[in-house]
Amino acid sequence: MKIPNSKRKKALFVIDVQPEFLNYRNKYIVKNIHKLLDKIKYDIYVEAVFYSQKGSLWDLQQNIVIPKGEKTHTVGSLAKVLLRLNAIKLEKQTRSIFKEDSKGLGKKLKDNEIEEIHLVGTQTNDCIFASAIESFDLGFFAYAIEECCESSSQALQDCGIALLRKQSMTNNSILENIDFLTI
Repeated sequence: MKIPNSKRKKALFVIDVQPEFLNYRNKYIVKNIHKLLDKIKYDIYVEAVFYSQKGSLWDLQQNIVIPKGEKTHTVGSLAKVLLRLNAIKLEKQTRSIFKEDSKGLGKKLKDNEIEEIHLVGTQTNDCIFASAIESFDLGFFAYAIEECCESSSQALQDCGIALLRKQSMTNNSILENIDFLTI
């Protein structure tokens, strides 16, 4: 896994690594995210989990109901590490991590002079993609770490990676001339 080493101040977004979104084909990312957390130091860590209620737009249009509870937490081993790293914890009912910004995430990143965001987690084609695009729109370099991102199916994963690569927004599609760390 090659990690951008631009010398900019960086944040790591750990998005929706929760039981509801992990399955037999994508759960390997938990190990890869652990490896990333063990080897790379970030200036800020952000942990986000998704939930949706019965009767919500998610339910009515997407047929997705994930009430707060057992399935709306980061998997245990990652949650422990993120707690130790003082990660900012966010709950969201949106695709982009920035949309439910009750904790002033954008301002906190700017106040800490963060210039680059690395994204890991689930639903590359959905929440990872939306958060990457919005990160860019807010003025941050944004890179999904491909080996640490997944979707519920291979077809959705392929679409998500293709879209992000087209935007030069993955660790394997960077256009700028920067160094990389290999882990």
